[in-house]
Amino acid sequence: MRPRERLAAALGLTLVLLVVIAAAGIRLETGIPGLRVVHRIAASLEVVVVLWLAWMAWRRRAVQVALGLTALLSVIGIIGGQQPPPAIAAANLLGGLALAALFAWIYGKSGSDPTRMNRGQTPIFALLLALQVALGAWLSIVELYSAALPAHGMLALVLSALLVWLARGKRLLVALALAAPLAGFSALHYEFSPLAALAHVVAAAALLVTAAYALARAA
Repeated sequence: MRPRERLAAALGLTLVLLVVIAAAGIRLETGIPGLRVVHRIAASLEVVVVLWLAWMAWRRRAVQVALGLTALLSVIGIIGGQQPPPAIAAANLLGGLALAALFAWIYGKSGSDPTRMNRGQTPIFALLLALQVALGAWLSIVELYSAALPAHGMLALVLSALLVWLARGKRLLVALALAAPLAGFSALHYEFSPLAALAHVVAAAALLVTAAYALARAA
């Protein structure tokens, strides 16, 4: 991958993470000023960046998927408006996380150093991580805490243990594998404090993109 393509992937990842975190802060009513402005500017710039990346590397399948996912999220955002129904909000959140992971994957494929993750076990981890992210996003939107929250918490512990084992020597992955569930439990302890819940979103998103990057390096 050329340096410009790597730069575009990094910019796209940064912008999508800003969109996801700003959207979570708005939905959680954290009271942080300027979140809607950050959300709109970052989302608009991400469209420009993905078009730039597509122009440079149109034949890459991952880039084509990123372009299509960006178009889909733009349509969903227009349909949902500022007060989207739960299904639209969940689709928007899951799509944003998927796009962030995709940019991390594209960036990771350009790396030259091999990851220490166990290649034979990474598909299992990827499947579990996708399931956990989907469950967490759905819980955050529809608030089915009484029914699905215990399963979400148990799966988080399983994922953390598995990732700590797979990512031996990768300190950042290990740290995020521990930080994400701890942030989630802290949010529960503080009775779903908006700021604690936002910290959980940040930790979970960081874990997702870091894992996607590592998986790309292992592929």
